[in-house]
Amino acid sequence: MVGRNFQWRHLFFAWAILAGSLAPCAGATPVPLPFVSVQATGPLASEPGANPGIFTISRADSAVSPLTLSFSLSGTATNGVDYFEISTNVTMAAGQISTNIAIVPISKPKANGYKTVVLTLRRDALADPPAVPSFIVGSMNRAVVYLVYNYTNVAAKVAWLTPTNGSSFMSRPNIELAVNASDSNGWVTAVSFLANGQPVGTVTNHAFPGGWSQSLFGQQTGGVPLPLMPERRRDFQFVWTNVPPGVYAVTAVATDNAGLQTTSGSVKITVTTNLPAPKAQIINPPKGVNLPDGAAINIYAAAGESGGVVNTVEFLANGASLGVETNYFATQPNSQFHLPFQWLPYNFRWTNAPAGSNSLTVIATDNNGTMVTSAPVMVNVTTNSYHRHHAQ
Repeated sequence: MVGRNFQWRHLFFAWAILAGSLAPCAGATPVPLPFVSVQATGPLASEPGANPGIFTISRADSAVSPLTLSFSLSGTATNGVDYFEISTNVTMAAGQISTNIAIVPISKPKANGYKTVVLTLRRDALADPPAVPSFIVGSMNRAVVYLVYNYTNVAAKVAWLTPTNGSSFMSRPNIELAVNASDSNGWVTAVSFLANGQPVGTVTNHAFPGGWSQSLFGQQTGGVPLPLMPERRRDFQFVWTNVPPGVYAVTAVATDNAGLQTTSGSVKITVTTNLPAPKAQIINPPKGVNLPDGAAINIYAAAGESGGVVNTVEFLANGASLGVETNYFATQPNSQFHLPFQWLPYNFRWTNAPAGSNSLTVIATDNNGTMVTSAPVMVNVTTNSYHRHHAQ
């Protein structure tokens, strides 16, 4: 019975901690315990130490109080022998939500392959009688840093996908910039795009979302180091918006995990000042048609532009605006405005049209703000006296 009571006390205490309902003393407001985790934010270290490995320990709470915790170090590398000795205790000051632990390899000119450093956060054990632990460790309690010997970094490769050299665009387009970048003994961390030497945007890369131990080295077998993984390739894309007219030499700079940068070849593109103009016309109702009063009139128009896109079409009667229709495709940020000319339909339902002769027009406005007014279509709205007489 004593053993069973001891077991139940421990289960209840664990539940109370996870529920955040256990206070240090009776009547005190419950304070959630810090939730602690560790990640290898710099998982690859190379000797003689210019490129250290980094463990980052984080806490998820208000951080109003300092927090001291301990961890264990294991793996095939030895603390103080293969890397400069570090303490296995760390204290986070009040207000500090994370701290970095650097793994600096000790130079070993004759070593080859790699060794591992495994950091494991220690979970507080339940005591008898139960005592409040200082923190909670979740599933992210373990991370791995690799020490690679005789490592010579090889620069990344970067090649343009789009646009191609000599491409031409109309004024104020959104231009998709895309390259393929790869690294044979590491990974590309970021690609920056430049136009005439000035940065226009950067795309960063999270190369190993599934975990380093599976992605880079696979599993260790019998202490025999496995080779680095094959070259990793990835497309990097950035949309350069609202580009002003001019001639641009566009380049891309790929940065690898060791900080080495590679600049691509230059691609020349032109954004022209010769602005296109849209076209617009009313399709229905036809010119000179007689329409009864009191009935809604459906006005159908068509508008388009070569090398650009029509943003809006405004419907007018006798010079007064009836309403505006917006082109859905014009709102898409990756539109290149390269499409050949094609008519797109627009419509508006006109109610309460006045009796007599009416002049219908539409105004099409493109992505550059250029406007064009269609040829007028005269329609006659007649008074149906016979219908009105019998309706009374």
